[in-house]
Amino acid sequence: MKIVYIDSPFKKNPVNKSVMKYLEDAKHKVFDGTLPKEIDEEILHSVNAKLTREIKKCDCVVVEATESSFDMGRFIMLALLQHKPVLILQEKSKAQSYLLSSHRLVTEKKYKMSQLEKDLQTILESFIKIVKKQRLTYRFNLMLSKDLNIFLMDQSQVQGISKADYIRNLIVSDMEESA
Repeated sequence: MKIVYIDSPFKKNPVNKSVMKYLEDAKHKVFDGTLPKEIDEEILHSVNAKLTREIKKCDCVVVEATESSFDMGRFIMLALLQHKPVLILQEKSKAQSYLLSSHRLVTEKKYKMSQLEKDLQTILESFIKIVKKQRLTYRFNLMLSKDLNIFLMDQSQVQGISKADYIRNLIVSDMEESA
């Protein structure tokens, strides 16, 4: 699995090494997209272009967002626009609320620095399972009457999701009831 890891340039973070080590040990191909501190326009443009290409090619994105930035938010949105699952990690004592938690592709998790290795292993294993389960590989056509389409459009707008996500959510809830 191809994974992009994004971290803030503003602090030294032991999470970076732990996340990279865990993912590489689990035989995933990981691109370290730690954002640069450089202010040089040319270097910044080059790094941003490479990170954008990697996000488009990857299966998912892991972000350490305890110290966030505008660029970090931009890359999270790029990943979501590319329909990539995103894991947002934050240190529990410094956690901020992001308005993305209701998005089906976003998983927000908090960890304690005191038990970093244990928390990260559990969080990353769980996220990888979610990514494998959520990978959308089957497509089919669906014909609807005008009334059904109007209802579907209304419900998807009320919930702030796409029509396809609304239908997927109905199927998932039906599967959970059947289990």
